[in-house]
Amino acid sequence: MRTFFTFLFTCFMLQTIAQEIPMFVGTYTNKGSQGIYLYMFNTEAGEAMLSANTAAEDPSFLSRSKDGKMVYAVKERDDSTASLSAFAFNGDGLSFVNTLPTDGGAPCHVVVSKKYPLALVSNYSGGSLSVFKLEDNGALGAQIQHIQQEGTGPNKDRQEASHVHSAFFSADEKHVFVQNLGTDKITIYRVEKEKDTYKLSEESQIATPAGGGPRHLVLDAKEKNLYVLLEMTAQIAHYTKEGNTWKLQDTVSINDAAFAGKNGAAEIKFSPDFKFIYASNRGDANSIALFQVDKNGNLHQSKVYSTNGKEPRNFNISPDGRFLLVANQSTDDITVFKRDVRTGELTDTAKSIAVPTPVCIIF
Repeated sequence: MRTFFTFLFTCFMLQTIAQEIPMFVGTYTNKGSQGIYLYMFNTEAGEAMLSANTAAEDPSFLSRSKDGKMVYAVKERDDSTASLSAFAFNGDGLSFVNTLPTDGGAPCHVVVSKKYPLALVSNYSGGSLSVFKLEDNGALGAQIQHIQQEGTGPNKDRQEASHVHSAFFSADEKHVFVQNLGTDKITIYRVEKEKDTYKLSEESQIATPAGGGPRHLVLDAKEKNLYVLLEMTAQIAHYTKEGNTWKLQDTVSINDAAFAGKNGAAEIKFSPDFKFIYASNRGDANSIALFQVDKNGNLHQSKVYSTNGKEPRNFNISPDGRFLLVANQSTDDITVFKRDVRTGELTDTAKSIAVPTPVCIIF
């Protein structure tokens, strides 16, 4: 009998452990934040427990390696100290590995390839993209390419120069989509291997609506539909691929019809099943919008939710699709929404995670 109860207890403990997954939060460190925060997120209860924090200056955006053993963080400073750092994750916390300058001011986004030993950093005020090669152990090897973009846009206050805001790999990672808020352009680069190194070669460009300011984008599962979040107009521009050309089909607002305040769209993400799209808006909105995606790739706004906080920056969906968490930068908290995987609808759990100046959430 004792053996039977021991077995049950062991199964219970294993199940409990399996329900907890690591969640990393990147922050700005001007209001008391220590840097990168590690939480254990319970995917059954929707609760997070602080596990560790790692000292870092303004680690505003994070990316994790495919095997989960490395975390990369930009240091978003608009000076010569702007850099990318690599940290090793042992399951309990992060340990610093090394850092390299980005050679561009205000790095605001980093993405790590799942196929190649590459990390790409978008330098906002520098208007450039920095390409780093990774060592076998995940450490930063060297900056192997620095792509400077040029140009302006019609908004003289925000688009006076090139402002590279993000870079995303295609599913097969043969291409990279780079969003430039300052020029209203997306540049598509081809990933090429050259002996023992790699190179991004420009292949084409997509013009986005003037004055919109492309920030982030997502592609559908078949990569026939592309959805670009326009920061300044808080819209999603929908493109379809026809041959080798991306053609604009529609532009939809992420706000309620009655909204008339200031915008600052921040993040866009697909649900894990690619049936729904979510997008956040800062400014006066402080909201997150839900869209259904029909069989033709068209967007239909379902609801717009308050994030119950101010300046919702990045958000993320738990790997099982059951929770959506929003980083409210100005109110120093993360709102936890329960997510209906069938309808995509969100329910406020009334649970929030207190963290100073949260900017980025990754699992």
